[in-house]
Amino acid sequence: MVQPKVTKPAPRSVAPRHRGHSLAPEHLGEGGAAAALVVAIAGMAIFIAAVAMTVGGLTLPNSYAGTTPPPNVNQLGMSQVLAGIALLVLGLAIVATAAAVLADLPRSRPLVVGISAIAALLAGAGIVLLMGAPRRDWVLLASLGVAFVAFGGAAAVLARPRR
Repeated sequence: MVQPKVTKPAPRSVAPRHRGHSLAPEHLGEGGAAAALVVAIAGMAIFIAAVAMTVGGLTLPNSYAGTTPPPNVNQLGMSQVLAGIALLVLGLAIVATAAAVLADLPRSRPLVVGISAIAALLAGAGIVLLMGAPRRDWVLLASLGVAFVAFGGAAAVLARPRR
């Protein structure tokens, strides 16, 4: 005896997900998208500051126009130029990894977490060094504190797995 075939309703192929905001990429969620955006904006700020720092170091000998320059005028801005170039590389790496995460490139999330953690550690080291200085620049100290919190928080948010 042949049993009649029972047909079941077709299962839903795609279950609708709750999205909090229409602009937040679904693969990141709202918190991850905000963290990636903070990292990208801070990376652009680092890049712009690095360009200014490099140009300032390159034009430092010109600031002695009309006066007698010191004997080592060509070497005065060299450390500033080298630090500016290092910050240029860091700023570009930060912006590139943040853009890669926002574009959902494979294996980009661990890179942005690592770069953000490195930037947070560098900001923390800057805070420690500046606190040991006899004369403190409070604006620089505050900006390093903001960078430490922003990059550290973004690294923590992006490091946790998406629920």
